[in-house]
Amino acid sequence: MIDGNMSAVAIIITIHDGDDRTTGCLEECQKQTDAIAARGKHSFSMFINNEGESGYPAVWAKALEGGFDFYILMDYGLKLSEGALDAFFENSGFLRHKAVITGTVARDDKSLLFGGRNKRGKLIEPDPTIPVPCHLYDLSLTMVPAFAVSSLDNPYDIIHSRFLDYGCGAKVAKAGIARVIAPGVLAHTSREIDMPVWKNPDKPLGDRILSFFLKR
Repeated sequence: MIDGNMSAVAIIITIHDGDDRTTGCLEECQKQTDAIAARGKHSFSMFINNEGESGYPAVWAKALEGGFDFYILMDYGLKLSEGALDAFFENSGFLRHKAVITGTVARDDKSLLFGGRNKRGKLIEPDPTIPVPCHLYDLSLTMVPAFAVSSLDNPYDIIHSRFLDYGCGAKVAKAGIARVIAPGVLAHTSREIDMPVWKNPDKPLGDRILSFFLKR
């Protein structure tokens, strides 16, 4: 952790198993981190997870060892909107750096794909100007402050999804840590997402449970 008025930020980019494409967000991320670093506020460290979804616990544990002030979890293939990282830090400051903040990701056709969700897992539309509360959040583009990590008995709860939840954060909510959606759409992706039935909140509960056991 950097002393004084500097903040150390870990950016964790997930690359799924079997995907050898260059991460689409690296160039955009580098542009924006340079812009922020030039103002003397933040310095950054990147972790690349090549182990797919199963690698989240390992890369999360590695990042936590660094004692960073902020952790930004980011999926590969995202094209960040201009000022996306600024939006995270500005809203985090407004919330005294005590809230988990998730960013909304849209498809190229502007339909929403990832972001903040209600208790049932339904995506919540972001407000264009102010952060709005959510219950669950996706890990595709989410910033976690050190406060949230230190407030949990098990820091893994940040990235933990309960059985049949589509989204993380249920245990974070139980601990009383705020979860909000950053204003506007912060990233776009052209990835085609094939959501399994058991993760789809629009499917009947019985179908979701059956699908979960069939996938085993």
